[in-house]
Amino acid sequence: MTDEHGLGEPDTDRPARTPTRHLARRLARELTGVATVEIDDVKGRLSVAVTPGNPDARAFGWTDFSDELVLQVGDYGGRWELEAGPEDVALLEDIVRSVIAGRVREVFAPGRSAISVTLADGSVETEIGGDAPAGCLPLPFWRRWSRSVQYAPYR
Repeated sequence: MTDEHGLGEPDTDRPARTPTRHLARRLARELTGVATVEIDDVKGRLSVAVTPGNPDARAFGWTDFSDELVLQVGDYGGRWELEAGPEDVALLEDIVRSVIAGRVREVFAPGRSAISVTLADGSVETEIGGDAPAGCLPLPFWRRWSRSVQYAPYR
């Protein structure tokens, strides 16, 4: 069953996901007209995908497995695997709000990227990931000479 925003009713059987569900619903309201927020709550997990209308902004999404949160900001890098405690939910929200504000930079290299998100307090969270064949090592200093993108805010 869904509410007027198509976001579903609160799930009282799984209260551990309530904080990320509330965040998803707030984002759906706040980003009306500037982004698409898709919320999928099926089979023991909550998945959220946020796609900005601005092509120069960065999309992101997260999955809440009740005991673990996985936030993905980049194609390869930008994957944060968090626990579901209050501190990690707060970090998830800080990163999400910073991406929406355009405080995210991505450095690309073949088969890998590094995402750096500057949080509201000025600290920087960076995650590096890759999808290269086994045994392939990154070229030295790839983050210094590779192409980088500073993403725009959603608004």
